[in-house]
Amino acid sequence: MSIIAMVVLAAVLVEALVEYGKQIGKAFTGGEWKTAVTQLCAIAVSVIICFVLGADMFVALGIDVAVPYVGIVLTGIFCSRGANYISDLIGKLHTAKKKE
Repeated sequence: MSIIAMVVLAAVLVEALVEYGKQIGKAFTGGEWKTAVTQLCAIAVSVIICFVLGADMFVALGIDVAVPYVGIVLTGIFCSRGANYISDLIGKLHTAKKKE
């Protein structure tokens, strides 16, 4: 896997984690418990599904992850963001691959 695709994947992952952190933190501090719990449940369900399926986009892209199962957890977080988010990621990776 090219370094460009790896950097794109890492950048999108950081963005996803920061956005989730902001949204969940804002919901908790704003007293919107239902929203925060819903988002946390979406993450949990998605991660569980990825474990059951063995879904790991890092392995699929040929990227070695040093800590076992972290790739599956991060894939679950990506999936919990929704189909549109995943579609955008795939588009970015294809664009990066074409530039190689």
